[in-house]
Formats: sequence, C-alpha cells, structure tokens
Amino acid sequence: MPEFNIKGGITGKILRVDLSAGKTRVEDNVYAKRWIGGRAIQSWILLNETKPDTKWSDPENLLMFGAGPFVGTLIPATCRTTLDTIHVFNNGKGSSNLGGHFSPQVKYAGFDHIIVKGKSDKPVYLYVSDGKAEIRDASHLWGKTTYETEETLKKELNDNKIEVACIGPSGENLVRGSAIIVDCARAAGGSGMGCIMGDKKLKAVVVRGHGSVKVAHPEKLMERVDQAFKKIMSQPTAKFFRRVTLAGMVYNDKEQFDALFEMMHTTRNAQDVHWTREQRTKMLGKEGVPKYQTKVQACAICPVGCQPFSEIKEGKYAGTKGLGWWINGCLWNAKMDITDPDGGLYYYLKANQLGLDGDDSSVAIAWAFEAYEKGLLTKEDTDGLELTWGNTAAAIALQEKVARREGFGDFLADGVVAAAKKLGKGSEKFAIHQKGQDSLDPYRLAKCWSLACATSPIAGRHMRGSLNVDQAFGPKGVKFNPFSYKDAPPMVFWELRTKEIEDMLGICVYVGTWSGVYALEPSDYVDLMDAALGINITVDDLMLQGQRTYNLEKAFNTIHVGFTREADLPHRRFFEDPILSGPQKGVTLDKAKYNEMLDAFYELHGWDKKTGWQTRETLEKLGMSDLAKMLADAGRLIE
Repeated sequence: MPEFNIKGGITGKILRVDLSAGKTRVEDNVYAKRWIGGRAIQSWILLNETKPDTKWSDPENLLMFGAGPFVGTLIPATCRTTLDTIHVFNNGKGSSNLGGHFSPQVKYAGFDHIIVKGKSDKPVYLYVSDGKAEIRDASHLWGKTTYETEETLKKELNDNKIEVACIGPSGENLVRGSAIIVDCARAAGGSGMGCIMGDKKLKAVVVRGHGSVKVAHPEKLMERVDQAFKKIMSQPTAKFFRRVTLAGMVYNDKEQFDALFEMMHTTRNAQDVHWTREQRTKMLGKEGVPKYQTKVQACAICPVGCQPFSEIKEGKYAGTKGLGWWINGCLWNAKMDITDPDGGLYYYLKANQLGLDGDDSSVAIAWAFEAYEKGLLTKEDTDGLELTWGNTAAAIALQEKVARREGFGDFLADGVVAAAKKLGKGSEKFAIHQKGQDSLDPYRLAKCWSLACATSPIAGRHMRGSLNVDQAFGPKGVKFNPFSYKDAPPMVFWELRTKEIEDMLGICVYVGTWSGVYALEPSDYVDLMDAALGINITVDDLMLQGQRTYNLEKAFNTIHVGFTREADLPHRRFFEDPILSGPQKGVTLDKAKYNEMLDAFYELHGWDKKTGWQTRETLEKLGMSDLAKMLADAGRLIE
C-alpha cells in the first residue's frame, strides 16, 4: 500500500483526551501518510485500539472527531466533521458526519483529530483552543437543551465565535437514538453518537482557533479554488437549491416528483410509500412548511447553502423558530402519516433541541403507532396518548417522553428492536431495523438505495452509496434505471468509494457526487489534492484508496460482531408486505433478485459470496496484508 508525502492541508497534530484520568495530551499525526485524513484515519485507529470484545459503553471505547485535510482551506464546502466510535445498537462500527462551522475551528485550533476515551464521574465539557485543551466542569449545563447549552457557553466564554458540539437531554439520558448537535441544527446522527457522549458524561466539545492551514502550492490552489467555485455556481440547480433547498426542490407538487417521493419515503411505518399529491402538497407545497422559511443558511465556505431558517409566528406553535428542515423532516412525519406542517416543523426543530436523532427515534415512535393500530398497545400502555396515524400532538408528546425516558418513552428509548422484544405479540414483524439499528429508509423500489442501506457498514444509513435517479446521483454521463436490480451493484460500488473519499478529505457531498448541486467529482478532488496537499494521484488510485478505507469498516464489523451475509438482507417487511396504495401498489422487494444483486455487489468488492466476508486475495491486492492478518487472527478471513 502506498505512502503519501503530504505537504499541506494537515496540522500534523492529534489531541488525545482521557476523561477517566482527567488528562489531555498532544501527539503527532503519524497516520496521514497512509490514510490521508478524516474517517480513514479514525477507522484505522478504532480498529487498532479497541479489542474485539470492547462494548460501546466501556471506558475503552473511543469517540473521535476528524477534520479532513481540505478543511480550513479555501476549497468550497470543506466543512465536514467525521465522527467515529463503537456503534450503540450492535457494537460494530459507528460513524457519522456533520457540517456547520465546527470542523474548520478544529483545524484553526491546531488539530486534525480529537480522540476521547474514558468516562468522567461528573458532567464535563472539553475546551480546545490554539494547541491546548482543558476539561472543565459542566454540571450547570447538564439538563439543558442543545440551544441552551450553546447560548450559555457563548455567554460564559464571552465569545460568539466558539463552535460547540453538544448533546441535549436525550444523550444525557442514554437514549440510544441520540445525536450530537452543532450550530443548533447540524446533527451527527446514527450509531448513537449522542448516547456515547452522554455515557462519557461529556456534555460538549468547544473549539476556538486563531491559526491557519498551510497548503502545498498556494497559487495553484487559488486557481483551482476559483475553478471549483465557478463550476459549482454554474450548475443549473445551484441557484434553485440556494433558494428553496433540496427538500423544496424534491418535494414540490409537480407531477414529475410523484415517483421520486415514493422511492424516497415510507409511510405509516413502512406499510406503504404513497401519499396523495394533496397530502404531499399540504405538507410541502407553498402553504406547507416552506411558507415558514425566512432564509437559507450555509455551512463554512459553502457558496450554495441548504439549511432553511424557519419561524412560525401564529397558531398553536407560534414562537417556534430555528435552523433546519431537511428531507429527513418529511421522512419522519410520513412515518406517522403527519401532514400538519406547523406540527411537523415543530417536531423537527424539537428533535434538534432535545438532541434526538430524528431518524432513529421516529422509527421507534412509528412502530408504536402501528402496534397501537393493531391493538397490541392501548392508552393504558402509552400514558394516555392516542397513537393514531396523523396525530401530531401525540407524536410530539411521545418524542419528549423518549428524550427524557419518561413513562412510555422509556419503553422506546433503547430502539425498536429492544421495544419489540419487550412487547412481543409478533411486533418484531414490523420493527424496522438494519443490523440492529432503527432504519428509516425505503427498500422496495429504488434498488441502489436498498442495496446500499442494507450493506452499509454503519447499519442501515443511506449515506454510504445510496443512489436514486441518474439526474442527480452517480457518475456523470452514466445512465441507470433506479428500479433495476442489475444496475444497482456497480452504481453503489462507485458511490460508496466516492463517499469515502469525500469524508476522508472533509468536503460536502451536496456539492460533490451525491445530490443537490453535483458539481465536483473525483477528477476535481485529484486536482485539488495536488494543489493543497502536494499529492500527485490518479483518479483510479484515489478510488482505490476509497475502496481500502471502506474495507476497514467492513473488517471492524466482521472482527467485533461477526456480521455475515444475513446481516446484509433488508428487513422482512420489504420482502413480504406489498405496497398498499398508489401507482406502485402490490410491489415488494424480490428476495431472489435481491440476492443476485448482493452476489454481484460482493463480486465487485472481491468478497466471499457465501459469508459476505473478506478474502486474503482481495486484501493483499489492495495492499492490506496487515488487515488480512487481523481477520485471520480472529478466524474470520476467507483464505
């Protein structure tokens, strides 16, 4: 495997924090020469520094924040922070990624990564600034929402330019589906990131830097930065995206978006995928949620912007305001058949305040709605809440109960698998999860989406290779049928490697390859790496690096959990229960064809089709003989 002579883009320093000992230290970043940055480095560290029997709640578990080598430069949309840990739902690989302004401050403070281990015996927060760090008391912050926490810290430190990554009551109460929130709206969701912070009694990480990031070839970089900005803003979708966000673009009431809505959603806890255009327009048309939008905000150095700021000035939810309303907002509400725009927006913004991962928590809540519909739960079980489809007030009340582990909320707080196990009565048949984690996504229609979600190393999340329609996803110029089983494996294989690259570098997928503007792609990353990092690499070699880093996460899951092919199959509902209404009525995911698709996907990776495990031959071709040895030592390598 090659070593890279990196001449710019990194600080060369890693901050290590031991909460059990109450100590911090700084070490050299010796990992960049092999893994470059971001999640790639953190995946390698997690694999090497946690034993196979380490659980998410053990003090030895690591929580890592990584700022890739593009972050802190002038390259557009280089705002992403990668977080890695052990997954709270299955003890496999946990990972997430968020935007905002936090990541550049990590670099300006002098670090490429912040790595936290151990547990504090009292609430603390970490203050990081200009090459130093302090562990400070956070007892007065415990119990506060994410909004309140950020506001309090800015006042206490008398600095509005600090960046805060914090948890709310949900994370404090160890609700499995909890997120870490930055800028009151950017969420590190999935894997239970907020639960990990709460378990470590770490309320917040505060960063403030006054440094800069050196680059290899400043003049060349400025030329390529200028080209990148022009390329982004020349895309037809850029101005529209900036004005109405991706959610508005995808969910307007035009007829051509009917099919896209059904490919991207499930309704009534995945019993269906269909909303009538009247229902969708009520929620997402001009008189729905979009009417509350007052402006669109951007993350650090992004020329586009995708996060709407909204405010409700009248009615039951008057006074509700905040940043955020992304595609997921509609996904959450559709799960419970909520078409009330006021209540739906309130539910979304409240999740951010409470520090809930809305993807995970909404799945558990929707499961409870279906159990109520089927008579498996009664009002006596649900603290008097009538969990009938479309009951916005009940959903909001239950969301708060989950975050605070109050009453019936505590029943749901460990996720849908645990809740179904406690309830029994056949409720596991509609407890939608992937590898143990609550799964929000649709699986029946868009085959690239279902394949990527099911095989994702971080358990059913859609940001690891999921694709939908060729106009907005996948390599440019490549046409594919989103309904085709045959087209899915090569498309997902391309996208998952590209996403690894984007998270390694710290650039946002929404100006990259995944959706939205789609301006920059691997050839652009190669040019920018040459100028910023001083690395001369081909597109093929860069894609190979993405493949290597994906294999790190695959190996972690195999060694720590023993996931096999069975774990890469979608939930039984998508094979057994047909879509109930609309133009796709009667459709299911075909299990035989899905398995053929999975065979083709494994073949592209060079993995064993029977077990889904990695082979020595493939890993040695990738230059990863040390990874092959780890798997062989665990007895989980195909020779």
